[in-house]
Amino acid sequence: MADQPRVVFPLYNGSTLLDFAGATQIFSFAGFQTVWAAPTLDPITTTENVQVLPGCTFEDVIAQPIEVLFVPGGGSKVSEVMLDPEQTYINFLKTAAPGAQYAGSVCTGAFLLATAGLLDGYEASTYWSQRENLALFPNIRVSAGYPRWVIHGTRFTGGGISSSIDLALELVNLISGPTQSMSTQLGTQYAPDPPFSSGDPGQAPPEVTTAARQSQGDFIATIRLAVEKVLGKV
Repeated sequence: MADQPRVVFPLYNGSTLLDFAGATQIFSFAGFQTVWAAPTLDPITTTENVQVLPGCTFEDVIAQPIEVLFVPGGGSKVSEVMLDPEQTYINFLKTAAPGAQYAGSVCTGAFLLATAGLLDGYEASTYWSQRENLALFPNIRVSAGYPRWVIHGTRFTGGGISSSIDLALELVNLISGPTQSMSTQLGTQYAPDPPFSSGDPGQAPPEVTTAARQSQGDFIATIRLAVEKVLGKV
């Protein structure tokens, strides 16, 4: 392993900002080298309509060792990447993941790994409202409940968006040890204390969960259709 473990975040237009920015903060504080990569060096527009600049291209990043390949989610935009006729992003994952110490995702990034076949035979998680859609992939075992992260062998998957921070801390623990992980948590003063315990359907009041699921109807349907197309069902 390199003296400074290298974490690569492969980005695409529509990546969710906190999915990769939160994890970048954790890994950087822990002394890891963090790289934002994309097919080209053109600005990437996130789901929050914020533009970020990749530091290198997919072609360049693959030439050096990768300890962690960290795939962000991106809401409904994930479906476009899944179904891209040129498969630029998916082919990069297929090339980069086998050589990484750990390869995985947070939130709906799991669907990109699944499309690449990289979660076949593994237990995995994803954003809470998309668990049923991930379970459509026949060779993936979706975790029960709503775990913040799942690590199975060389694969990792996180829950929704803010789970990226918890997941990054656990990967720091696995690679650099518990003291480094705890020091990073302290250094970033990550001590979440939200005003309500409503972070997943196991905690939120039923009426809040019902309303949230209804508001995400199009999001759920879009991802489901993309999965069905990937699997050749439509």
